[in-house]
Amino acid sequence: MKQIGMVIALFVCVNAAPQARADALKPAALRERISVSLAADKREVALTLAKQDPVLRKALASRLSSEQLAVDLKQWLSTVPAPASVTGVAERADLSIRRLKGLDRELDSLLQLRLASASMLTALQQGVDPLYAYEPDGDDSQWRFIEAFDGLGRVHRLDVHRMPDQPVLVVDIDARRDLPAGIKLMREQLVTLGQRPLPGLDTAAAATSTPVMILDRIYLNNDEEPWISGNAEVYAIVNGVDPSRDAPQLDIVDMPYLDTDGRTYSPNQVLIFWERYRWAAANVILMEHDDNTSYQELVSYLFNVASQILTAIGQPEIGALVALGSGLVDRMPGEWFTNDDDYVDSFYTLEKDHTYTNHSGARGNAVVSLRPYALASQ
Repeated sequence: MKQIGMVIALFVCVNAAPQARADALKPAALRERISVSLAADKREVALTLAKQDPVLRKALASRLSSEQLAVDLKQWLSTVPAPASVTGVAERADLSIRRLKGLDRELDSLLQLRLASASMLTALQQGVDPLYAYEPDGDDSQWRFIEAFDGLGRVHRLDVHRMPDQPVLVVDIDARRDLPAGIKLMREQLVTLGQRPLPGLDTAAAATSTPVMILDRIYLNNDEEPWISGNAEVYAIVNGVDPSRDAPQLDIVDMPYLDTDGRTYSPNQVLIFWERYRWAAANVILMEHDDNTSYQELVSYLFNVASQILTAIGQPEIGALVALGSGLVDRMPGEWFTNDDDYVDSFYTLEKDHTYTNHSGARGNAVVSLRPYALASQ
């Protein structure tokens, strides 16, 4: 896992004809807006680097360690004797990918070259020939093989589920830069859609005591990640009803520490600001970040789905929360997304003054411990 638009028609063109709005809501149109294709750019870079392996490998192996398994591709190529044609391919691919994801104004580079596993480091440093690979597009459950290239440019088909014995260098995006930038864009888009900005911790506690929900512990049984995708990058979509209007409230919360399944984390993280949710109750959906997401289109889609659900319910009551949370989940997997953001688990109707200990999600994939807390005024 790495590697989880409907006012989309409204956001595309408020005054568009009904048929045009209907066309924009069709599955193919939604996929095109939310799910961008990055594999072709990554593939070109992987093949180009593979053919330059004799020139690049020694310099790369000296830069890697068990604590640092990746290099920023653009920066690293500027320090090695790579031909200008190689640097050009990498820079064009990097810019193309940032533009597709809407991050070209947020980041100046995004591609990295990453060793697939620390277990491969010794072999690489001892001179074992590596393969150069990339993450395919599409639903990772449907991948038949991982395409990789050797130093002669020959194609190798690797098992999707079994980590290779031979060193594999993966042309990938740097998720630790990509996801925070994407979350920033999603939060800005939600403000554009009429929500109040998510408060910072200093701002929240500046004037008065602020009730919040603290995430004390979290455990994932399965982070949904194939070997080529590296560590997980998880975030939460907190959702409920705005306290001042009959409209959805969505908050995006980064969880950068949560990168490995089968391990308990104790982040002591603020997860929910209760003043932002009617009835002091909210849902939490956990998603795992994958590469192929256009963030502004994603959050516009989610906001519009939530708006449609509330409109269908009519005058919302607290019982609408489960319908809202499950409705969002129903629109996310399979039909709408390919290898985009994978649904991990969800928690419905969490309440302000309740403590939740070893609380399992609806999918049974995540277990959390949550407690109420008040941020003290300064």
